[in-house]
Amino acid sequence: MICKNCGIEITQDNKYPSDFRYCSSCGTERRAYLLYRKNTLISLRSMNLESKIIQTKYLIKQTINEFGLEHVYISYSGGKDSTVLSHIAKQLYPDILHIFANTTNEYPETLQHIRWEKEENNTNLITVIPKDAYGNAWTFKRVVETYGYPMFSKRIANAIRTYQHALSDTTKQHSIDYINRNFKKYEKYKELPISDKCCDKLKKEPLKRKAKELDMKCAILGILASESYQREKDWINYGCNVFYQRKENQSRPLSFWTDNDILDYIKKYNIKISKLYNMGYSRNGCMYCGFGVHLEKGKNRFQLLAATHPIQYKYFAKNFGVFMMELEITI
Repeated sequence: MICKNCGIEITQDNKYPSDFRYCSSCGTERRAYLLYRKNTLISLRSMNLESKIIQTKYLIKQTINEFGLEHVYISYSGGKDSTVLSHIAKQLYPDILHIFANTTNEYPETLQHIRWEKEENNTNLITVIPKDAYGNAWTFKRVVETYGYPMFSKRIANAIRTYQHALSDTTKQHSIDYINRNFKKYEKYKELPISDKCCDKLKKEPLKRKAKELDMKCAILGILASESYQREKDWINYGCNVFYQRKENQSRPLSFWTDNDILDYIKKYNIKISKLYNMGYSRNGCMYCGFGVHLEKGKNRFQLLAATHPIQYKYFAKNFGVFMMELEITI
């Protein structure tokens, strides 16, 4: 085996004990670097709100200076985070383009807020609808029937999908080992139709297609590193503005904000957000998404849906209720 960093052969004598991809020297250096990055994120999170706003504006300006206003867009979800991002960005660039991906699985209140942004708040906003290569519409139900249900987390769903589509016994065993090593309690669900493909088909691919059509070079996203393990890991590796390092350029100028920062900004600047947040929801997202639902305390999002959106809940229960029982999710 070869060290991922320096390329020397890894032996029993020089392997790094906690990560066999690296030799001892490179593993030690990487550990120190990751600790430095974690401490940097802690430091950024500890800044006061006004300092964070200044830093966020700097990151947005850096993005526009790099690619030009005509080649940059805000990936707008209608949620509170992207609404705060939009408010800050429009102070600098009032006509910056916003693109909203209507996943066909949106809360009615999200769609109402999108209409308000476009028609009353004068936001330069366009909507894209998910379609396949033949022009046929993707819907949540079609994606679930084709690939599997988005459940638990993207990492867990991806691990299960990888296991189910392994092309050899060796690859399948590696997948089982990975699941048992990282997600032991979810191993019992590995044969169920679970997948992480939903977001790709309903949101990411339509956005990328429209961005390519409009010759966009970079997306600005209102995501927080604190939202998930994967997003925090991604920030540690790449930071806020990720240019020319991956297939798509991205700016994540709110990454170091906390959810309390978002709420404080909304209150301080009297920002209009979706009515959904006044109905007991802490996220807008997709109505039937299962990512994180098993961790919710008290009423989960599906039980809340039954009280706030009985028509949508009836559709959900009819089409996916039995599957939720298999997953031991109370609806």
